[in-house]
Formats: sequence, structure tokens, C-alpha cells
Amino acid sequence: MRVIGVGNILLCDEGIGVHVVRELSSRGETPGVEFVDGGVAGATLLSLVEGEERVVIVDAVDAPFPPGTVVRMTPDELAGSGAPAWSLHDLNLAGTIGMMRLRGTLPEMILLGVVPADIETYSLELSEPLAARFGEIVEKVRSEIAAFVASPLP
Repeated sequence: MRVIGVGNILLCDEGIGVHVVRELSSRGETPGVEFVDGGVAGATLLSLVEGEERVVIVDAVDAPFPPGTVVRMTPDELAGSGAPAWSLHDLNLAGTIGMMRLRGTLPEMILLGVVPADIETYSLELSEPLAARFGEIVEKVRSEIAAFVASPLP
């Protein structure tokens, strides 16, 4: 199984997915799970996802919850969000999932979104609200990954 953290670490909380995946990877406590820094992968995310049996993507998500909340979504829920298919960076996540559906290469997948507090400030550091809850965020993501690994394949 592959866990991919995506986001721009130069824009404060926009890089939360990368920060979380780096932390989990450094712990080395999840055998059989490969942690990957996907950065702002866009369409190249296809090469990181296709061919995998199960994938977890961790990213910042715009949701009506307090900063630091972890939201679990499926590809179907993301596709139904009305998210635009294209972004300035390239193909966005919803568009990438759509491409894999068309190609018949979409693995079993969950998306773990973390609600950011600040995605506009240029900083390699997380905002104070996310920094204060970072351990809690990492633990929630870790437990979601463990539950996903333990669940039977369809």
C-alpha cells in the first residue's frame, strides 16, 4: 500500500499532507506501507497511484470544519464535490481520479483531507492552529491508515 502526501510546503498549511507523510515515514512503524512525498504532483500523480492495490492520499481540504480537522473521503465523494477538473498547477486530484476511472486503473483509495488555517502565507512552517494540533492530526491519519490496511479488499 502507498500513502501519498500532497501539497505545496512553501504555502504554510497547503503542505500539511507532505508534513504528515514525512512524520509517519520517519517513525518506521507501519510495515508494508510506502510513504511518498507527492508534492504538487498534478497529472504525475497518475504514476504514483496506478498499479497500486490500495492508496491513501493526504492533502489540505477546503471543508466547513475547524482547522486541523481530518476529513475522510472516497473518490466517489470527491467526484461529487463539484470541484473543478483543472487547476493552475495541472490536473487536480478530482481530475486525476477521473482519468484513472476512464483508464480503468483506479485502485481502492481513501482521501484524508486536513482543514487548513492558512494556505496563502509563504512559510515552510505550519500555521499556529495546525502546529498546535499536529500530533493529533498525525495520530488521526495513522489510525485511518491502519483501519484501511486492516479492512478486507472488495
